[in-house]
Amino acid sequence: MTTHEEALEALGKKPKEKKKETYISQEGWKRVPVYRGFTEISKLYDMVYKRNGIILGGYVRYMCSPCKKLVQAGDIDVYSPNTAVFNHLLERFGKANFEVKNQNDLAITYKPFERDHRMFGCPKVQLVKPMEEGVVVTQGDMETILENFDFTVVRIGLMNRDEARADADFLHDEAKKFLRINNIHCPISTLYRIMKYNRKGYWPSSKQVLKVFLDWDGRDEEYKMKIIEFLAKEDPTQDEIDELEKMMRVFD
Repeated sequence: MTTHEEALEALGKKPKEKKKETYISQEGWKRVPVYRGFTEISKLYDMVYKRNGIILGGYVRYMCSPCKKLVQAGDIDVYSPNTAVFNHLLERFGKANFEVKNQNDLAITYKPFERDHRMFGCPKVQLVKPMEEGVVVTQGDMETILENFDFTVVRIGLMNRDEARADADFLHDEAKKFLRINNIHCPISTLYRIMKYNRKGYWPSSKQVLKVFLDWDGRDEEYKMKIIEFLAKEDPTQDEIDELEKMMRVFD
């Protein structure tokens, strides 16, 4: 029996191509499996989760990525639901002889564990300070903090050695290396982060980029002038750098 497509070809007509299904962004959170990377951080995991800390962001993305070609994470971000937990973690890391690489009012970054066999394979650790300042939220429960993250591919937190809690769009967007923007704290910092992730192989659609420009247009003139004047300076003061950091606060 001649199919419809064959009949059209016989008449010299090409059958219509089926339209690709358009992915519709989803709301909420999903549990996703951990595929790799837990053994390397098992010691850190015990330290953090016994004290009610949580591991969020880029390293957990790597652990749960469905991709064959993986994008590594340069560090592992540890968050605290409150100041008491942060102080407990700070004390525990000190007792474990974690060496501080640098620190500011946003986070404490520790050196890689090159000589500590207990932490072999663990990336450098960034202990994020708990705060709630404007749109920047780095304290509270896992979902509260993740709601503040910008890209869906980093809106993910480790629950246990087998599972993570992720943005409902995570698996789709990570598989496609698609940058879907959920939050813009500062349009300039978001642009920098788009460039950073582009170097890793991720790409936003025109619609996602438009969000950044519309956000910039919606800012008040004082805000925009502060950033423009700072970016035009060749040698900004420390006070000016600190002020810009507050305007551009983003964690990964």
